[in-house]
Amino acid sequence: MVDLSILVPQGFTSEEVRCGYTVSSQAKEVWAIELDLLHQLDKVCRANHLSYFAGAGTLLGAVRHKGFIPWDDDIDIYMLRPDYDKLVRLSDAFQEPYFLHTAYTDQTYIRTFMRLRNTRTAVATEWDRKHGADKGMGIFIDIFPLDGISERSFQNRKQKAVCHFYRLLFSTPLRPDPQWKLSDKIIEMIKRAAFKISAKHRIQSFQKYEAELKKYSVEGTKMWGNRTIFFNCPKSRRPIEDWLDIIEVPFEFTTIPIPRNYDAILRQQYGEYMVFPADKGSGKLHQVNEISTEHTLAMRAK
Repeated sequence: MVDLSILVPQGFTSEEVRCGYTVSSQAKEVWAIELDLLHQLDKVCRANHLSYFAGAGTLLGAVRHKGFIPWDDDIDIYMLRPDYDKLVRLSDAFQEPYFLHTAYTDQTYIRTFMRLRNTRTAVATEWDRKHGADKGMGIFIDIFPLDGISERSFQNRKQKAVCHFYRLLFSTPLRPDPQWKLSDKIIEMIKRAAFKISAKHRIQSFQKYEAELKKYSVEGTKMWGNRTIFFNCPKSRRPIEDWLDIIEVPFEFTTIPIPRNYDAILRQQYGEYMVFPADKGSGKLHQVNEISTEHTLAMRAK
Protein backbone atom coordinates (compact mmCIF):
# COMPACT_ATOMS: atom_id res chain seq x y z
CA MET A 1 0.00 0.00 0.00
CA VAL A 2 1.30 3.46 -0.89
CA ASP A 3 0.68 6.32 1.51
CA LEU A 4 1.02 9.79 0.07
CA SER A 5 2.08 12.85 2.02
CA ILE A 6 -0.45 15.07 0.27
CA LEU A 7 -4.19 15.15 0.79
CA VAL A 8 -5.95 13.85 -2.33
CA PRO A 9 -9.52 15.06 -2.92
CA GLN A 10 -12.29 12.49 -2.63
CA GLY A 11 -12.90 10.84 -5.99
CA PHE A 12 -9.79 12.26 -7.67
CA THR A 13 -8.62 8.83 -8.82
CA SER A 14 -11.96 7.86 -10.36
CA GLU A 15 -12.14 7.46 -14.13
CA GLU A 16 -13.41 10.54 -15.93
CA VAL A 17 -13.73 12.06 -19.39
CA ARG A 18 -11.73 15.23 -20.01
CA CYS A 19 -11.79 17.08 -23.33
CA GLY A 20 -13.38 14.04 -24.93
CA TYR A 21 -10.62 11.73 -23.68
CA THR A 22 -11.21 9.02 -21.09
CA VAL A 23 -8.69 9.17 -18.27
CA SER A 24 -8.60 5.78 -16.55
CA SER A 25 -8.51 5.33 -12.81
CA GLN A 26 -5.02 3.83 -13.14
CA ALA A 27 -3.81 6.94 -14.96
CA LYS A 28 -5.35 9.09 -12.23
CA GLU A 29 -3.47 7.09 -9.60
CA VAL A 30 -0.24 7.81 -11.49
CA TRP A 31 -1.16 11.50 -11.48
CA ALA A 32 -1.69 11.42 -7.71
CA ILE A 33 1.70 9.79 -7.11
CA GLU A 34 3.41 12.33 -9.36
CA LEU A 35 1.71 15.24 -7.61
CA ASP A 36 3.00 13.83 -4.34
CA LEU A 37 6.50 13.74 -5.84
CA LEU A 38 6.05 17.35 -6.96
CA HIS A 39 5.10 18.24 -3.38
CA GLN A 40 8.30 16.62 -2.07
CA LEU A 41 10.40 18.46 -4.64
CA ASP A 42 8.75 21.73 -3.69
CA LYS A 43 9.51 21.21 0.02
CA VAL A 44 13.21 20.58 -0.62
CA CYS A 45 13.52 23.45 -3.10
CA ARG A 46 11.79 25.94 -0.80
CA ALA A 47 13.92 24.88 2.17
CA ASN A 48 17.08 25.43 0.13
CA HIS A 49 15.99 28.51 -1.84
CA LEU A 50 16.05 26.75 -5.21
CA SER A 51 13.88 27.75 -8.15
CA TYR A 52 12.06 25.26 -10.38
CA PHE A 53 9.18 25.52 -12.86
CA ALA A 54 7.05 23.50 -15.25
CA GLY A 55 8.36 22.89 -18.76
CA ALA A 56 7.31 21.24 -22.02
CA GLY A 57 3.98 19.37 -21.81
CA THR A 58 3.55 20.14 -18.11
CA LEU A 59 3.71 23.86 -18.84
CA LEU A 60 1.17 23.37 -21.64
CA GLY A 61 -1.10 21.38 -19.32
CA ALA A 62 -0.87 23.99 -16.57
CA VAL A 63 -1.94 26.77 -18.93
CA ARG A 64 -4.47 24.96 -21.15
CA HIS A 65 -5.96 22.43 -18.70
CA LYS A 66 -5.00 23.79 -15.27
CA GLY A 67 -3.46 20.38 -14.67
CA PHE A 68 -2.30 17.38 -16.64
CA ILE A 69 -2.96 17.14 -20.35
CA PRO A 70 -5.66 14.42 -20.23
CA TRP A 71 -3.76 12.13 -22.60
CA ASP A 72 -0.42 12.68 -20.87
CA ASP A 73 0.89 11.22 -17.64
CA ASP A 74 4.24 12.69 -16.68
CA ILE A 75 5.57 15.86 -15.10
CA ASP A 76 8.49 17.76 -16.65
CA ILE A 77 10.36 20.17 -14.41
CA TYR A 78 13.02 22.67 -15.51
CA MET A 79 15.75 24.16 -13.33
CA LEU A 80 18.55 26.54 -14.27
CA ARG A 81 21.88 24.73 -14.05
CA PRO A 82 23.16 26.40 -10.83
CA ASP A 83 20.02 25.37 -8.90
CA TYR A 84 19.93 21.98 -10.61
CA ASP A 85 23.50 21.21 -9.47
CA LYS A 86 22.62 22.20 -5.92
CA LEU A 87 19.64 19.85 -5.96
CA VAL A 88 21.84 16.99 -7.18
CA ARG A 89 23.95 17.44 -4.05
CA LEU A 90 20.82 17.36 -1.85
CA SER A 91 19.83 13.78 -2.66
CA ASP A 92 19.93 12.88 1.05
CA ALA A 93 17.15 15.42 1.68
CA PHE A 94 14.70 12.96 0.14
CA GLN A 95 13.76 10.19 2.54
CA GLU A 96 12.22 6.79 1.77
CA PRO A 97 10.13 6.23 -0.30
CA TYR A 98 11.40 9.25 -2.25
CA PHE A 99 14.59 8.73 -4.22
CA LEU A 100 16.49 11.29 -6.32
CA HIS A 101 17.71 9.15 -9.20
CA THR A 102 20.90 10.47 -10.82
CA ALA A 103 24.15 9.11 -12.20
CA TYR A 104 25.64 9.90 -8.78
CA THR A 105 23.09 7.96 -6.72
CA ASP A 106 23.00 4.98 -9.12
CA GLN A 107 25.94 4.19 -11.38
CA THR A 108 23.74 2.07 -13.66
CA TYR A 109 21.50 5.06 -14.39
CA ILE A 110 21.80 5.93 -18.08
CA ARG A 111 19.92 9.21 -18.42
CA THR A 112 21.55 12.64 -18.57
CA PHE A 113 18.91 14.30 -16.37
CA MET A 114 17.47 13.29 -13.00
CA ARG A 115 14.24 11.76 -11.83
CA LEU A 116 12.52 11.90 -8.46
CA ARG A 117 10.89 8.52 -7.78
CA ASN A 118 8.52 6.84 -5.36
CA THR A 119 10.26 3.54 -4.62
CA ARG A 120 7.12 1.91 -3.25
CA THR A 121 5.71 1.80 -6.77
CA ALA A 122 6.90 -0.01 -9.87
CA VAL A 123 6.41 0.90 -13.51
CA ALA A 124 7.81 -0.26 -16.85
CA THR A 125 7.42 2.00 -19.89
CA GLU A 126 7.75 0.91 -23.51
CA TRP A 127 11.14 2.68 -23.65
CA ASP A 128 12.29 0.75 -20.58
CA ARG A 129 11.32 -2.54 -22.19
CA LYS A 130 13.15 -1.71 -25.40
CA HIS A 131 16.34 -0.53 -23.73
CA GLY A 132 16.37 -2.78 -20.67
CA ALA A 133 16.57 0.25 -18.40
CA ASP A 134 15.22 1.13 -14.95
CA LYS A 135 13.46 -2.20 -14.50
CA GLY A 136 11.22 -2.20 -11.45
CA MET A 137 12.00 1.43 -10.63
CA GLY A 138 9.34 3.66 -9.15
CA ILE A 139 6.95 6.11 -10.76
CA PHE A 140 8.79 9.38 -11.38
CA ILE A 141 8.83 13.01 -12.39
CA ASP A 142 11.54 14.29 -14.76
CA ILE A 143 13.85 17.15 -13.75
CA PHE A 144 15.89 18.77 -16.53
CA PRO A 145 18.71 21.32 -16.29
CA LEU A 146 18.65 24.43 -18.46
CA ASP A 147 22.11 25.35 -19.71
CA GLY A 148 23.62 28.43 -21.26
CA ILE A 149 24.06 28.45 -25.04
CA SER A 150 27.03 29.96 -26.82
CA GLU A 151 26.26 32.66 -29.39
CA ARG A 152 29.04 31.32 -31.65
CA SER A 153 28.09 28.55 -34.08
CA PHE A 154 31.59 27.03 -34.06
CA GLN A 155 31.53 26.64 -30.28
CA ASN A 156 28.08 25.08 -30.52
CA ARG A 157 29.20 22.52 -33.11
CA LYS A 158 32.26 21.60 -31.07
CA GLN A 159 30.27 21.30 -27.86
CA LYS A 160 27.64 19.18 -29.61
CA ALA A 161 30.29 16.72 -30.89
CA VAL A 162 31.83 16.27 -27.44
CA CYS A 163 28.46 15.88 -25.71
CA HIS A 164 27.26 13.33 -28.26
CA PHE A 165 30.42 11.29 -27.69
CA TYR A 166 29.72 11.10 -23.97
CA ARG A 167 26.04 10.33 -24.55
CA LEU A 168 27.16 7.35 -26.63
CA LEU A 169 29.11 6.08 -23.64
CA PHE A 170 26.11 6.39 -21.31
CA SER A 171 23.52 4.85 -23.62
CA THR A 172 22.28 1.34 -22.90
CA PRO A 173 22.77 -1.06 -25.83
CA LEU A 174 19.58 -1.63 -27.79
CA ARG A 175 18.24 -5.11 -28.23
CA PRO A 176 19.36 -6.58 -31.59
CA ASP A 177 16.78 -6.60 -34.38
CA PRO A 178 16.96 -9.45 -36.94
CA GLN A 179 15.96 -6.96 -39.63
CA TRP A 180 18.92 -4.66 -39.02
CA LYS A 181 21.35 -3.93 -41.83
CA LEU A 182 25.06 -4.65 -41.45
CA SER A 183 25.72 -0.96 -40.72
CA ASP A 184 23.19 -1.08 -37.87
CA LYS A 185 24.90 -4.14 -36.39
CA ILE A 186 28.32 -2.47 -36.56
CA ILE A 187 27.00 0.61 -34.78
CA GLU A 188 25.43 -1.64 -32.16
CA MET A 189 28.75 -3.43 -31.57
CA ILE A 190 30.49 -0.07 -31.09
CA LYS A 191 27.83 1.06 -28.64
CA ARG A 192 28.09 -2.13 -26.62
CA ALA A 193 31.88 -1.87 -26.42
CA ALA A 194 31.73 1.79 -25.44
CA PHE A 195 29.14 1.06 -22.77
CA LYS A 196 31.30 -1.67 -21.20
CA ILE A 197 34.40 0.53 -21.22
CA SER A 198 32.61 3.52 -19.73
CA ALA A 199 31.05 1.46 -16.93
CA LYS A 200 34.41 1.26 -15.14
CA HIS A 201 34.78 5.02 -14.98
CA ARG A 202 31.15 6.03 -15.16
CA ILE A 203 31.11 8.85 -12.60
CA GLN A 204 34.27 10.44 -14.00
CA SER A 205 32.89 10.25 -17.54
CA PHE A 206 29.57 11.74 -16.47
CA GLN A 207 31.32 14.58 -14.65
CA LYS A 208 33.26 15.39 -17.84
CA TYR A 209 30.03 15.29 -19.83
CA GLU A 210 28.28 17.69 -17.46
CA ALA A 211 31.29 20.00 -17.38
CA GLU A 212 31.11 20.23 -21.16
CA LEU A 213 27.34 20.66 -21.17
CA LYS A 214 27.43 23.58 -18.71
CA LYS A 215 30.48 25.29 -20.19
CA TYR A 216 28.41 28.38 -21.05
CA SER A 217 26.06 28.20 -18.06
CA VAL A 218 27.59 31.30 -16.54
CA GLU A 219 26.50 34.80 -15.66
CA GLY A 220 26.18 36.93 -18.76
CA THR A 221 25.00 34.16 -21.11
CA LYS A 222 21.84 35.43 -22.79
CA MET A 223 20.12 32.27 -24.08
CA TRP A 224 19.40 29.15 -21.99
CA GLY A 225 17.66 25.88 -22.86
CA ASN A 226 17.26 22.16 -22.25
CA ARG A 227 20.14 20.35 -23.97
CA THR A 228 20.15 16.99 -22.21
CA ILE A 229 17.95 15.12 -24.71
CA PHE A 230 18.12 17.08 -27.95
CA PHE A 231 21.28 19.16 -27.97
CA ASN A 232 20.14 21.31 -30.88
CA CYS A 233 16.62 22.08 -29.71
CA PRO A 234 15.87 25.70 -30.68
CA LYS A 235 12.30 25.43 -29.38
CA SER A 236 13.59 25.22 -25.80
CA ARG A 237 15.91 28.21 -26.09
CA ARG A 238 14.76 31.38 -24.38
CA PRO A 239 16.35 34.55 -22.99
CA ILE A 240 17.53 34.05 -19.42
CA GLU A 241 14.94 36.60 -18.22
CA ASP A 242 12.12 34.21 -19.17
CA TRP A 243 13.44 31.55 -16.81
CA LEU A 244 13.89 33.98 -13.91
CA ASP A 245 10.42 35.55 -13.73
CA ILE A 246 8.20 32.82 -12.22
CA ILE A 247 4.55 32.80 -11.10
CA GLU A 248 2.30 30.19 -9.43
CA VAL A 249 -0.77 28.81 -11.24
CA PRO A 250 -3.37 26.13 -10.44
CA PHE A 251 -2.47 22.55 -11.32
CA GLU A 252 -5.08 19.89 -10.53
CA PHE A 253 -5.76 20.31 -6.79
CA THR A 254 -2.47 22.10 -6.09
CA THR A 255 -0.28 24.76 -7.76
CA ILE A 256 2.87 24.75 -9.85
CA PRO A 257 5.45 27.44 -10.75
CA ILE A 258 5.61 28.49 -14.42
CA PRO A 259 7.42 31.27 -16.32
CA ARG A 260 5.38 34.47 -16.47
CA ASN A 261 6.11 34.73 -20.20
CA TYR A 262 4.48 31.34 -20.81
CA ASP A 263 2.56 32.51 -23.89
CA ALA A 264 5.72 33.26 -25.91
CA ILE A 265 7.36 30.05 -24.68
CA LEU A 266 4.39 27.86 -25.60
CA ARG A 267 3.89 29.54 -29.00
CA GLN A 268 7.53 28.96 -29.81
CA GLN A 269 7.26 25.30 -28.92
CA TYR A 270 3.72 24.37 -29.99
CA GLY A 271 2.37 27.16 -32.19
CA GLU A 272 -1.38 27.61 -31.58
CA TYR A 273 -1.12 25.74 -28.32
CA MET A 274 -4.73 26.22 -27.23
CA VAL A 275 -5.95 24.08 -30.14
CA PHE A 276 -6.23 20.38 -29.25
CA PRO A 277 -4.27 17.94 -31.45
CA ALA A 278 -6.25 15.62 -33.73
CA ASP A 279 -4.19 12.63 -32.60
CA LYS A 280 -4.14 12.74 -28.82
CA GLY A 281 -2.11 9.54 -28.38
CA SER A 282 -1.33 8.64 -24.78
CA GLY A 283 1.33 9.26 -22.18
CA LYS A 284 4.46 7.23 -21.86
CA LEU A 285 3.54 5.60 -18.55
CA HIS A 286 0.08 4.31 -19.43
CA GLN A 287 0.78 3.82 -23.13
CA VAL A 288 2.20 0.31 -22.56
CA ASN A 289 2.68 -0.01 -18.86
CA GLU A 290 3.17 -2.44 -16.04
CA ILE A 291 2.26 -0.62 -12.85
CA SER A 292 2.60 -3.06 -10.00
CA THR A 293 -0.87 -4.05 -8.77
CA GLU A 294 0.46 -4.92 -5.33
CA HIS A 295 1.19 -1.23 -4.80
CA THR A 296 -2.44 -0.13 -4.61
CA LEU A 297 -2.90 3.44 -3.47
CA ALA A 298 -4.09 4.14 0.06
CA MET A 299 -4.75 7.86 -0.06
CA ARG A 300 -6.22 10.12 2.56
CA ALA A 301 -9.29 11.91 1.23
CA LYS A 302 -9.65 15.62 1.71
